[in-house]
Amino acid sequence: MIKTLYKFYFNLFSTNYNIKDISTLKLNKNDVVIIISNTALGDTLLSTPAIKSLKKSFPDIKVIAILKKAFSPLFYNFKYIDEIIEYDGNYKNFFSTIKKIKKYKPKLALILHSNGPQDIQLCVLSKCQYILKHPTKSKLKKYLSFDFKKKKQHTIEDRLDLIRKIGGEKIDTTMEIQESKNIKIETKFKQFKDYIGFQIGAADIYKIWPIERFIKLAKELVQNNEKIVITGIKKEYELAQKIVNECGKNVINMCGKTSIEELPYLIKNLKLLITNDTGTMHLAIALKTPTISLFSATDPKGIGPYQDLNIHKVIYKNGSFIQKLPKKQRDDSAMKLINVDDVIKAYKELNENLSL
Repeated sequence: MIKTLYKFYFNLFSTNYNIKDISTLKLNKNDVVIIISNTALGDTLLSTPAIKSLKKSFPDIKVIAILKKAFSPLFYNFKYIDEIIEYDGNYKNFFSTIKKIKKYKPKLALILHSNGPQDIQLCVLSKCQYILKHPTKSKLKKYLSFDFKKKKQHTIEDRLDLIRKIGGEKIDTTMEIQESKNIKIETKFKQFKDYIGFQIGAADIYKIWPIERFIKLAKELVQNNEKIVITGIKKEYELAQKIVNECGKNVINMCGKTSIEELPYLIKNLKLLITNDTGTMHLAIALKTPTISLFSATDPKGIGPYQDLNIHKVIYKNGSFIQKLPKKQRDDSAMKLINVDDVIKAYKELNENLSL
């Protein structure tokens, strides 16, 4: 019923929308550009190269970012964003967000990562003159100013193509967040200096390395005089505690104990992070913390490390078979292709590289 109502509203008020071809766009001083990247943490971080490249290429425009409330604090001081509007997608707060955007009279909207059809609807009803989105199969793509075709390239390049299309020439491929200085928080997390981090969770079970293997890995690392801190959300605390119970005082469980504002301070202190394909991995990369990332169900060529490759090790075992199953039927069988010995080997190689 609600979706039907919104569809009716959109059809009613979008009839006079004038689609402008991107070839006619010219960005002038003080023009407003809306950036939308309001999904998961990793997806938002993967949008930062495009945001940086936009502002570097057109320094006199005003950039308004539509971000998910849970992650927007990471970007309060981001020098490439002028203002933030919090919007979590779907139809909750849809109309109030339109009202906030419309007051800026935006010239251009760049949908870097968001959920359809609300993202395109949001831009049309906010009266954006031009709208661009990364390659999409959306039924509303007729409202876009250009139809991008999918390429075999990294996700960062997909989003940078939007900047190139509007004439952006100062292209920066590196992810980044603004490191704020909070001495109190900084002091709190200094205890994790030179710890190895374990990011044991991920958004989907098929991206998660089995906890039994994290336990075995922890035992070997502790025997090598390493100390471990486990990161994750509150509901992963009990899972992480299994590692603590097996390995003792050299492992600290921080699942659910850090806010989004605090997490960068913890990650920045780490010697390295051993991680599933998840947002914390991208945060570590943005902060230049060395990583060993575990990929099987997903392809690192599209979403893995794309910068500072000398400090990042990717372990990839082709588990693409899992993608053929409906999402609810996928399990961790693809991630089981990665053995503890694979990670130990990467750990030794990375240790050697970092000591050079």
